[in-house]
Amino acid sequence: MSLNNMSLGTLVGKQYLFKWKAFAGVFNSMIALQLLAIVFSAGGVGQTGTSTGSVSIDLYYYSVDNVVGFTMVWAFFKSILITTKSYRNDDYLFVTNRLSSNLANILFVFSASVVAGLTAILSGYVIQMIQYVQGNTFLTEANPLSLGEWFTGAFATILYILFIGALGYLIGSVVQLHRTLVIIIPVALLGFLFVYDFNEPGMISMFKFYFKENIFWLFAMKILGTVLLLFAASMLVSNRLEVRK
Repeated sequence: MSLNNMSLGTLVGKQYLFKWKAFAGVFNSMIALQLLAIVFSAGGVGQTGTSTGSVSIDLYYYSVDNVVGFTMVWAFFKSILITTKSYRNDDYLFVTNRLSSNLANILFVFSASVVAGLTAILSGYVIQMIQYVQGNTFLTEANPLSLGEWFTGAFATILYILFIGALGYLIGSVVQLHRTLVIIIPVALLGFLFVYDFNEPGMISMFKFYFKENIFWLFAMKILGTVLLLFAASMLVSNRLEVRK
């Protein structure tokens, strides 16, 4: 069969596998950031204590919040990175088009988010192990999780990381439209963070829409729907890029 007749699915699959090999280095930075976050979390994310007479009790709280936060930062910049021209040019090792290239990138972002989310959640056991090694053997979970709750939490973490990755991919695609946007967009984002009043009703409503949903399947639908919109917008933006000569 001629390469010109290669199906879209086959082409996307080949590019996706190629990207796993070509982008393997980005996971090194993920591991480094997660280890750094574990170090920050090893001393506890909160503390309380009480004493009576000659007895004093100090309670330290541990969580993976720092690890998840660092992982989100990694996902954001990693997604921007794969939209850059040097990475896009790698696709031309194949018979390719904008659609297959974007689909392969999206699959990679999704897969990387799954890996990042699971390692972030599992880092909690690493933090516990560090406490055991240090001799802090009296450990207990404030609210022990069932297996179903654990998987729900892991899935939610993956969705948040995927959401941030999709946002980074859109910003990276927009930046590629013109060189000046490399400066304009970061400045605009920083200005927004410093100037905007996050207590505005609109921002509060958006925060509740995404982060205060009590029904998990509705939460998942909201995040996945937004992710699809972000990726669709990225594909529309990428179609405006000049054809490589």
